[in-house]
Amino acid sequence: MNMRPRSPTPMLRALLALVLLTLAGSVLADPPGRVVRMSYISGNASFQPGGDDRWSEALINRPLVAGDRLYTDRDSRVELEVGAAVLRADDRTSLAFLDVTDDIVQVELTQGTLNLKVKRLFDGQTYEIDTPTLAFVVDRPGSYRIDIAPEGDSTMLTVFDGSGSVYGQNSASYRVESGQAYRFYDSSLRDYEAMDLPRNDDFDRWCFERDGRYERSVARQYVSEEVIGYADLDGYGSWSTDASYGAVWYPTSVSVGWAPYRYGRWSWIDPWGWSWVDDAPWGFAPSHYGRWVYVGSRWGWCPGPRHVRPIYAPALVGFIGGRNWSLSISSGGGPVGWFPLGPRDVYVPWYRSSRNYFTNVNVTNIRNTTVINNTYITNVYNNYAAGRVGNLDYAYRRDVNAVTAVPDNVFNSSGRVGNARLNLDRNSLARAEIVNRVPVLPVQASLAPNDGSRAAPQRAASFDRQVIARNTPPPAPAPFAQRKAAIDRNGGQPLQTQELRQLATRSAPVSTERVKVVGTAGQRAPQALPPRGESPTRIDRASAGNAPARGIERPDAVKAPERAPSTLGRETATPRPAPRTEISERALPSSGYAPRRERAVVPGQAPKAGQAPSPSSRVIESRGGQNVPDRPARVMQSREPTPQRSVQAPNRTAPSRVVEPAAREAAPARSYRAPAVEPRKYEAPANRPEPRAAPQRMERSQPQAAPQRIEPSRPQAAPQRMERSQPQAAPQRMERSQPQAAPQRMERNQPQAAPRSVQQSPPREQGQKGERVERKRDKDDR
Repeated sequence: MNMRPRSPTPMLRALLALVLLTLAGSVLADPPGRVVRMSYISGNASFQPGGDDRWSEALINRPLVAGDRLYTDRDSRVELEVGAAVLRADDRTSLAFLDVTDDIVQVELTQGTLNLKVKRLFDGQTYEIDTPTLAFVVDRPGSYRIDIAPEGDSTMLTVFDGSGSVYGQNSASYRVESGQAYRFYDSSLRDYEAMDLPRNDDFDRWCFERDGRYERSVARQYVSEEVIGYADLDGYGSWSTDASYGAVWYPTSVSVGWAPYRYGRWSWIDPWGWSWVDDAPWGFAPSHYGRWVYVGSRWGWCPGPRHVRPIYAPALVGFIGGRNWSLSISSGGGPVGWFPLGPRDVYVPWYRSSRNYFTNVNVTNIRNTTVINNTYITNVYNNYAAGRVGNLDYAYRRDVNAVTAVPDNVFNSSGRVGNARLNLDRNSLARAEIVNRVPVLPVQASLAPNDGSRAAPQRAASFDRQVIARNTPPPAPAPFAQRKAAIDRNGGQPLQTQELRQLATRSAPVSTERVKVVGTAGQRAPQALPPRGESPTRIDRASAGNAPARGIERPDAVKAPERAPSTLGRETATPRPAPRTEISERALPSSGYAPRRERAVVPGQAPKAGQAPSPSSRVIESRGGQNVPDRPARVMQSREPTPQRSVQAPNRTAPSRVVEPAAREAAPARSYRAPAVEPRKYEAPANRPEPRAAPQRMERSQPQAAPQRIEPSRPQAAPQRMERSQPQAAPQRMERSQPQAAPQRMERNQPQAAPRSVQQSPPREQGQKGERVERKRDKDDR
């Protein structure tokens, strides 16, 4: 008998779907708990959302996610916040975010200069900077700087504080330590240099100054350090303590009729969907964390618990709409309205999430957890998971002064809300319903505002460079047209993270892999860098980075003949060959490292094999060596360069390295510690008198022509004293009866002693004794 399996009933299929959704909810549905915030822009910066081919103007408070790109124009800088870390990019810098989650921030840097400040590193968290030469992974909180050569063929890494590891091809991996700078010239990390910290340039000083804002921030006393944007609250408001809500921050400068989430715009940012971008420079933290409360006659912001890691929310608002809500709109579609959540309101996401996320995003953004009962949160989640709204009693749902509404075409085109908001009354609000989905579909303009469109940056080609990565990033976002089609099929609801990645994998073009992943599962732990001989001394950023510091001219530098002329500022106006001194093989790690010729810059002829360079032809710039007497101490605070150390000196070459083959053969890296003492030159300062006894002894033993012989080595004043004070009989009296100081007494007895003020005066005791003897001799002569 032919037995066919029975197809499941509709009820059984629904039950299975619910079980699968519940099991996969915690894995597939939850979006990241943090994003990257555009916190500061100086000059012009261009922004490209992931999956979009348009470039637009970068905006303050715009969240950045995996796939987004950023380029800073000439004389421009940007600052980006992500959790307890800050990234700052100098001008003409190309960077992109490969991955941004709770556990990893993976940045692609293909051109320019990037500063990374990590204030706190939680267990399992990783900050990774991928460059064309290497991948740098932070091990400890600290301050780091990465410079990419203009052609992308070398990377300079400066570790101001903290530590990390660098990874390259062929399983190469090494540790980099605090207070060191490194330059790597190949992706296998075989060709490198280690050096002291370069002198701080203008970009370094700006970064340290910005770091001070966070350290001195008053808001740190009230909010978690992971609340993005807390430092901007200090200059725009004040804190007060309320008996019911605890610490409350009140903005001090707002316009008449201001309300939370009223002056800004909405943008579509996956995987949350509609996200609020506030116009106020302080508007990020109060828009994505905590709750708003209306106390007295003003709005105040209540942050979440200070000692709990917060979870980012795209906007802590509730949406209203429904079939019965209609407003008189001259142009566009139907209205879209929203209101801020109060301290007792439960946040219901308009995107899918797990129970764990739903609970945490509410609890971590409310300081007093007893205000909202956990059972109540659970009941709301059950309705949310079933697609129901439930009976929610929101504080400001019917408050005309709190609700904001605009036409849907303004909403989905990322238009400014404040200029297009609709007039509301209590009767219209009474007809509106609370909705759990925003009834607006995104368009391409939803990714970035139309008023900021611009041409692609001139250096946009730098984004196509291959980079070295330690961790495998997710696939690049699919083009927006494909994502929009999937969103439309999903009823306008945002796609989950896993759905976005699956779509990106299917739409990825067949091409060579641009991101070269070098990490392996069984790779050994990073080792210390092999010894490379003598390290160069402290250098200037202008001669080490990819571009001269502002206001500082790049010094001439000697270029190795086999190097490209654009490698980390080693270009030269008068190229000379750079002899390379051979080093012997050492016990090297098993990473495939092979010995190479040492980098060297030796003026004149290279030494012969087995012979150390002569002092006249050898130039060694060592740490604290006597040839660099004015080297500043290695500290992190700003240091202004002095004219004596100007990098514009015509005879100052790029940081050079010379290794004595015999003496430095077995020395470990950076083992040389010359005493950092001010060198004493052979010439004495002009205001220091020469000893007088030596020339006097020479005068007694020399014939009359002696003054002519000693004039070249004596100060100018010595022959003058002899010529003015020596009569013919004077030498005879000196030889018979005078001690060594006799010439001094004779000088004081001459009529021409008046101009003595220009000579070096003897000590006071000798002068008094000489005068008594001279008076006695005058009496005998008479």
